[in-house]
Amino acid sequence: MDEVGFSIVGLGMGRSRAKLIAQTEGARLVSVIDLQQELAEEVAGELECKWSTQMDEALTDKNVDVMVIMTPSGLHADLGIPCLNAGKHTIVTKPMDITVDRCDAILAAQRASGKLLAIDYQRRFEEGYSKAKFAVNHGLFGKMLMGEARLKWYRGQDYFDKCGWRGTWKMDGGGSLANQTIHEIDLLRWLMGKPKSVVGKIGVLNHDIETEDVGMAMIEFENGAMGTILGTTTFTGANYEGLEIHGVEGAMVNTGTEPQWIFAEGMEERIDQLQPHTPFGNTFENMVAALRDNASLVCDGHEGRESVELVNAIYESARNGSKVVQFN
Repeated sequence: MDEVGFSIVGLGMGRSRAKLIAQTEGARLVSVIDLQQELAEEVAGELECKWSTQMDEALTDKNVDVMVIMTPSGLHADLGIPCLNAGKHTIVTKPMDITVDRCDAILAAQRASGKLLAIDYQRRFEEGYSKAKFAVNHGLFGKMLMGEARLKWYRGQDYFDKCGWRGTWKMDGGGSLANQTIHEIDLLRWLMGKPKSVVGKIGVLNHDIETEDVGMAMIEFENGAMGTILGTTTFTGANYEGLEIHGVEGAMVNTGTEPQWIFAEGMEERIDQLQPHTPFGNTFENMVAALRDNASLVCDGHEGRESVELVNAIYESARNGSKVVQFN
């Protein structure tokens, strides 16, 4: 396989991802698809590829190996399943979909097709988090004790009003947790392991939306560690986000541009042992390597399902008076 051909569906967030595909070695952007013809034509002209307002043409295009779904969350299964059924490898943006059942439907299509399915959680490829995964996997932090995920952003009412689907249960699947904080939630689960139970609380404090603009959770992980999540779109001022994890012997704090590594006295040399968990720079580079060299996907469909399951459990707990939700 000389080059892997990609077609991207949805040019809101997908426009920047289309540019990244065009810049990725071994990848070729074959086409872009958007319901807005003017936008599709504009991006296609900029990136020198084909365009369409429907994805049927891409599904029969032999030059397209991978379909990339970058649409509103509630459409991911509706569009991802036909791609897999057509025999195309598929990448879906975050979150995988809005419910566990819809994630399971995508996974069923993936199994039946035998094609690859990746979820585009790009923060897993950032050097700091990749090194943190290496540290956890190799015991550099010792027994893991606690993880904290926080995102404090601001979104005005116009952010929700101008597109119509944000802040709705049907298409967004949630609010500040399911949309904005989902990357941090994915990282927390990826680094700390599977959750055992969760207690959640959500509220709408400053927006006219169906879903939450503040969400919080307390988690117990299967390994005995504890965790917290805070996500809001009510924070006036500069965006603030980050993740902190620690074990008995070490920690990573990443709330700025560079992670801070902390190790117990006498173990400071472990910082020199840190190396990235994955050699890839992004999901598209990872997919190219998976198809060319049988490399493992950094976030496959099963991994993508995990963060949706966790967010849905937080919402279930919140709706039931913050009762504990146990995982199977």
